[in-house]
Amino acid sequence: MLRTVRTILIILLNIIFYSLVVFGGVQLCRAGYSFAYEALGDTTADLPPGENKQFTIRKGQDDFTVAKNLEEQDLIKNKYSFYLRMKLQREEGTSLQEGVYTLNTSMSYEEILGQVVSKKRTG
Repeated sequence: MLRTVRTILIILLNIIFYSLVVFGGVQLCRAGYSFAYEALGDTTADLPPGENKQFTIRKGQDDFTVAKNLEEQDLIKNKYSFYLRMKLQREEGTSLQEGVYTLNTSMSYEEILGQVVSKKRTG
């Protein structure tokens, strides 16, 4: 009798353990897919027509600070995915340009980067 109860308990614990492992794996895959889609897909913070907002980039601000400020103003969904997109998309010889921009919450990451990043002048 005791051996049967012990065996049943071990089987139940194994089922619970492996169910948690599978559940955790599925959640990890979902989070990874969502992040990758935000970073590489056509992501917007809001549906059109969105809302126009003034956004300022000050001299000397680094890329991550700009991404954080964009997220705080609800112009992007996720500062980490935007930062990754910025790093992947920017070409050599480009930089964030200081200034005041009118951005819309329905703009994609690519559209935002098209406005705030420009080529450095040479010569």
